[in-house]
Amino acid sequence: SVPVDTGFNLGAKVRKHDLTNEDSSLGVNVSSLDMINERFIRLFRLGVLESLRTSPRINPTRVQLKKFGDYLKDKQPPMSVNVIRMQPLRGTSLVLIDPNVVFSSLDHFFGGMGKGVSNLPPGRLFTMTESRIINILLAVFFRSLKEAWAPLCALEFETVSTEINPNFAQIADQNDLVIVNHFEADCGDAKGFIDLVYPYASLKPIRELLRSRVQAVDAHDESDRQ
Repeated sequence: SVPVDTGFNLGAKVRKHDLTNEDSSLGVNVSSLDMINERFIRLFRLGVLESLRTSPRINPTRVQLKKFGDYLKDKQPPMSVNVIRMQPLRGTSLVLIDPNVVFSSLDHFFGGMGKGVSNLPPGRLFTMTESRIINILLAVFFRSLKEAWAPLCALEFETVSTEINPNFAQIADQNDLVIVNHFEADCGDAKGFIDLVYPYASLKPIRELLRSRVQAVDAHDESDRQ
């Protein structure tokens, strides 16, 4: 028996640990993802300017780690919800485009001022023209992201499915951890966002690569090689 209120470290605080949740301390280097995202933004802006005649201001936020169910809470249809596969990463990821970005890009493409849209009915589908603009955005997105990841890992992209309701894009269980890359887009008269969501488990196999320093090297520059 031990007398009450005796012993060492009586003031120590404890923290509950849920054994059913993944341990986020095991490894994904978020700062490396921030560096990848900064490089991606520069490439994406140039690609959108060439393809859609607009150059939106894109501001990244810090990469966040959260439960997939919490991420979906405030996401209301209709949105451009694209489930993608990023080889060699396992599983599927998610690219979610705010309709304001879609309609602003569409307006710019046809010579307008880049006006957005509001109060769309939840079941409203994208038209063929709007879907074409989304496909152009995704093509630029994939090309820019592939180049941004190139110093670390060679990626190949494949679109698995498209939806308008984020709740139908089950890339992970509700309680599984996901890594959210949130990009705020200022498209002139409209503001929107583009989200890239990785399942936490998909980046585990390359966590050692993410721990290493991510650095672009120009093969034609001797000083950079040194």
